[in-house]
Amino acid sequence: MILAITGASLMASPVFAQPANAPAFEVASVKRAEGGGPPGDIARNMDSSPGHFAMRNVPLRYAIEWAYDLKDYEISGPDWIKADERYDIIANSPGASEAQMRQMLQTLLVQRFQMKLHRETRELPVYVLILGKGAPKFKEAAADEETGLGGGATGAKFLHQPISRFTFLLTRRMDRPVLDLTGLKGFYDFTVDLSGLGFNGQPPAVDTDGPSIFTAVQNDLGLKLEARKQPIEILVLDSVNKAPIEN
Repeated sequence: MILAITGASLMASPVFAQPANAPAFEVASVKRAEGGGPPGDIARNMDSSPGHFAMRNVPLRYAIEWAYDLKDYEISGPDWIKADERYDIIANSPGASEAQMRQMLQTLLVQRFQMKLHRETRELPVYVLILGKGAPKFKEAAADEETGLGGGATGAKFLHQPISRFTFLLTRRMDRPVLDLTGLKGFYDFTVDLSGLGFNGQPPAVDTDGPSIFTAVQNDLGLKLEARKQPIEILVLDSVNKAPIEN
């Protein structure tokens, strides 16, 4: 997870200004979540059924990610937005599409948390997943195949998944973002040995004879994982309040 990012800025754009006619929810409630426990995440704690939006017990970072359609490493802000503070955000706007909901959430977050933002491009250390010397060691999934993730003695199994699903997993577990530069746009079935992969760039908690993730990617997938520096556009929070303006 990369939020407080340092490094040379290649290009910066002005602080965002919310237009007067910015899309907005008809009714919205924003408040600090009550009780303790670990923060939720988007997959478990989000409801975006038609006309309705809800995030419960989530750090502000998750709400910003969804609103602006960003990944962890594409946001730079104070450390507390990662997990220290949690919020319940519930809103309604009948007939709104998901794209409109995202814009409405942007408006809501800027207004209630008094956020000041700008975008800039930074050169960041990343890993890139690229094609190897030969053809990939996997094939496209059948169009009618069910999507799934699993595991077994042979490794982690990805069924009818895009390559970006694999790089998302690697980004969560390695010490820097992993970008998909393979150019492979389909949905695939593949198995890869992750027994040598730890979390946050650390080795596995239990000793293993498993290959490094770099070796596994090459041997199992016929792809290559390498370290680089890449220009990445970042959403920078210049200022944001912990206590939202409530209902």
